[in-house]
Order: sequence, then C-alpha cells, then structure tokens
Amino acid sequence: MSTKSSVAYGPNFHLYREVLDDDFIYLEIEGVQFEASYNRVMVPIPVHIWEVIRKYEGADLSWAEKTDEDLLRHVEKEVDERIEQYHSEEKETSKRLIALFGSIPYGLADQPREEQIARGVAYFKQMRDHQRQIKQSIEDLERANRRG
Repeated sequence: MSTKSSVAYGPNFHLYREVLDDDFIYLEIEGVQFEASYNRVMVPIPVHIWEVIRKYEGADLSWAEKTDEDLLRHVEKEVDERIEQYHSEEKETSKRLIALFGSIPYGLADQPREEQIARGVAYFKQMRDHQRQIKQSIEDLERANRRG
C-alpha cells in the first residue's frame, strides 16, 4: 500500500506528500538533468510542470491561529460525537471500528471521556505548534525575499 498522497501529477512528474509527514512535499521528475553534490540536489522544473504545480494549495495552516479554548471546544465536540456513536451502535463489529476511528488523536472511543479529551487537546496543540512553526518559516522567507 502506498503512503503517497498525490497533489499533482503528469506523465513525467509527481508532486506528493507522504502520509503522516507534514514537514515535506516531494517532487519526482523524470527525463530532466539534475546536479547533485554533498547535501544538495538541483532539479530544473520545466515551466509547464511548474504552472500545474503552483495552482495547488500549500500547507494546511488552519490550526495555527486557534486558541486553547478553540482547541478544547473542537476536541470536546468530536469526543462527544464519537462516544455517542459508539454507544448507539448495536453490532459489536461496527462498535470496534467506531472505537478505532479517530484513535490517533483521541485514543479509543470506549476510553473515558476525560482521557480522550486530554489526548485530543495534546494532539491538536502539537499540530498547532507545528503549523505555527511552518507559518513563521514562510513569513521569514517572504521577508528575506522582499529585502533581496
């Protein structure tokens, strides 16, 4: 199973993200010259590929400006919905699937509400901090490019 999430692609290029990797976006280009040296690779991007790529949205920074209260409200709503869905399901096999869905940020749906909320808040705070770092890096680069 591939862990690539395509952003844009064509006959000789593929722009993609790796699942669970928010730090990089990857570009594979076939049939172009490149230069490589220690700690550096330069790949000329053909203009027609660049024009396709630049139309796609960049990094998700939707959590960067959220407050702690925003995060808590979001997590409580999500946890309450998944607990309700878990308890309303009668089939045991479906119940197990519901318990797993969303387990990365919250834990299992059959765990205590307080634990799920604590995990969810920690998860989204980490995501927010990461997005703030990316946003700051973008702003720093834009500022440097305006000066240069």
